[in-house]
Amino acid sequence: MKLKITTLLILIIGHYNGQTDSLKKITPKDTSWKTTGFLGLNASQTALSNWQGGGQDNVAINAILNAQTEYRKGKNYWLNKIDMQYGLIKPGEATIFKKNIDQLFAVTKYNLNAFNKYWFYAAQADFRSQMAPGYNYIGDSIAGRATSDFCSPGYIQLAVGLDFKPTKYFSATFAPVAGKITLVNRQYLADAGAFGVDKAILDTAGKVITPGKRTRMEFGGRFILKFKKDIGKNVNVDSYLDLFSNYNNNPQNIDVVFNNLITFKINKYFTANIISQLLYDDDIIIKRDWNQDGKYDHKNDIFGPRVQVISTFAIGFGYKF
Repeated sequence: MKLKITTLLILIIGHYNGQTDSLKKITPKDTSWKTTGFLGLNASQTALSNWQGGGQDNVAINAILNAQTEYRKGKNYWLNKIDMQYGLIKPGEATIFKKNIDQLFAVTKYNLNAFNKYWFYAAQADFRSQMAPGYNYIGDSIAGRATSDFCSPGYIQLAVGLDFKPTKYFSATFAPVAGKITLVNRQYLADAGAFGVDKAILDTAGKVITPGKRTRMEFGGRFILKFKKDIGKNVNVDSYLDLFSNYNNNPQNIDVVFNNLITFKINKYFTANIISQLLYDDDIIIKRDWNQDGKYDHKNDIFGPRVQVISTFAIGFGYKF
């Protein structure tokens, strides 16, 4: 009797496995979702001894995460993307590491096919900030409180419009309806009116009567260009240009965000990267007091909006997925 039951169970399991295998062969693989990305970790050390050409010892390390998930099905397209970069450097005889790059950018975008295969209705939301506090330094010592931090500033932007997408690797978004929210979570930065928020109102003794606002709302239009493609066998370019105009306040002064990541694949595990970012915001006042007199009237002083640029080149471990 036991032998008969065992035989019956074997036949049932075999039949079930056969059906499962058949279903696997018949059911097509879902190709609606596609995930790609790049993870990099770079480190360098420079040591000098009696080097006539000059220079300074330093140790540097930075990490990169660039990942995106795409959904394509019928008339629908949905993109989710995150870019994170963080780097530290210890120059010369310094005893501490100082931040030299810090960027956090996340975006979600939905497209619905419109009047032909190249034009889509588009809705986008994105967030831009940094991950750690930033400081000014005097030698090895931190000078004063943080000049920036996570969500100080932080930018939330929304856009609704049309997307022109002639290829998978390029798109141009025209968004006549767009919003921009500036966040400044650190109150003392908000009180100073940093990053364009309304500063605090003070009495004659310098005491805060009304705290500075920690948010600023803007309404305007956006124009966004995206390009991501392998331009060679081992070279990938990921570029993002974002232009924003505030309809209610100096619409001719365009806010600019221009990010670029160029990845050179050396072999399976090693890559070289060029990272650059250009920013311009008419509401962000750059202050540099060259002679430290607090007057900002010297020819080398800076007080006002300026183009901000940062770029790095690094070689190290890289994994593309």
